[in-house]
Amino acid sequence: MYVRYPRTAAVRTAVALLGALVLSGAALSAHSIIGLMSRDFAFPAKAFASSPTAGTDRAIPIKWGAGDSGLRLICFYVANASAERADRPGWPRITAAGFELPGRRSGFALVEPLDGKWELAEGQRVQLNGHTVSLDFAIVASRTPTPSFWSPRNPRGIPPGQKAERGSGTRFCVSGPFPDEPPPPNVDPPAEPITTRIEDIINGVVVGFEGVDGVPFGIDAGVWDNPARIIPLYPK
Repeated sequence: MYVRYPRTAAVRTAVALLGALVLSGAALSAHSIIGLMSRDFAFPAKAFASSPTAGTDRAIPIKWGAGDSGLRLICFYVANASAERADRPGWPRITAAGFELPGRRSGFALVEPLDGKWELAEGQRVQLNGHTVSLDFAIVASRTPTPSFWSPRNPRGIPPGQKAERGSGTRFCVSGPFPDEPPPPNVDPPAEPITTRIEDIINGVVVGFEGVDGVPFGIDAGVWDNPARIIPLYPK
């Protein structure tokens, strides 16, 4: 993600134990995301991120024969649930979606879409609520000759006014070393690792917005609107 987000009031947090219990609990239905700077506005920046078909969707192992490459494939949707601005139709727009994952990981690749409108960048660092947060990867809207908010011909990113429901918005598919859940203990022979639920990966999403009314330079960042979403989610 290519922007540094200004300091703002602290996002709601919870006791670390509560966060761990919630984050490792039952499968989630999807993630409502709200801008950290605009959350108390009448029309805050909002997004909705979801796995493709259900809260139990899991990453898909990439294998050749009996060998496991260690790579996994996930797909997910990101919708721009923000209300469209009356003074600037088509804005605000989502221009990035990055992810915090446990550990330090690299080797991610964008599989879909491949129309040149989006790029994947690794090792991005952003400022959220005064904290420096390391994103393992971010999908960023590609720059165009006229990407400006003030000159919005063919603007980049995801437009506002989309439904906050599964399958709404833009679908992204990414391959990479996504973490597995630990196998069940005391199993002989040892069980294969269980791939992680996509919704659990989305816990660490950070969504970038541009053209948000009332915030400096129109730039805001949003995270999962849940008390368990501490910042950073995975300190590194």
